[in-house]
Amino acid sequence: MKLRPGNMKATFKMEPFPHVLLENFYTDGEMKAIMDEKRRLDPHLLPPELTGTATHEGTGHTLKYNSGIFLSDAMPNSEIISLSRRHIFQELVDQIDCDWWTGLWRRNNYERWMLSRYSNGQYYNSHIDMSLFTLLVWFYEEPKPFTGGDLIFTDYQYTIPCINKTGVIFFGPIRHEVPPVQGDGRYTLTLFTGNK
Repeated sequence: MKLRPGNMKATFKMEPFPHVLLENFYTDGEMKAIMDEKRRLDPHLLPPELTGTATHEGTGHTLKYNSGIFLSDAMPNSEIISLSRRHIFQELVDQIDCDWWTGLWRRNNYERWMLSRYSNGQYYNSHIDMSLFTLLVWFYEEPKPFTGGDLIFTDYQYTIPCINKTGVIFFGPIRHEVPPVQGDGRYTLTLFTGNK
């Protein structure tokens, strides 16, 4: 598929594990709408214990320290969800040249969307997700108002930098973490998806 300027770019990688890197996920117009909705949601973001956090197997303590909200529940007509969904079906599949992966992706019939904010030392310790696939997209106001907050796949020593309008799709049971963010305004849109 030939990409037009402003189109999302998806790149399938097999190493160090199967995953899809996403670039330019949103257009400038979409980003304006997303940032407007994000500003309306900011006062309603919840502490980690109210957003389905992973917990330590031994102690039961929460593994994340951030704020978030399940958009699927709080805003079923969320523009963030609507704009994101435009990119994750045909546009994504057309760019992935791996039949077994696209076959699995097309079987997804369950979605749970979350918006998270990391600021001033917040983090998410190493954990796994209870989804078949996890999709993460990062966004923030320019210029970048924070440092840190990259995504690290713990068992592979593999890091994906947090860059505006980029993201990744990976199998949820792959262990991953977000080290502390210094500054404010790192937002993540997360899609937990699979087949039910």
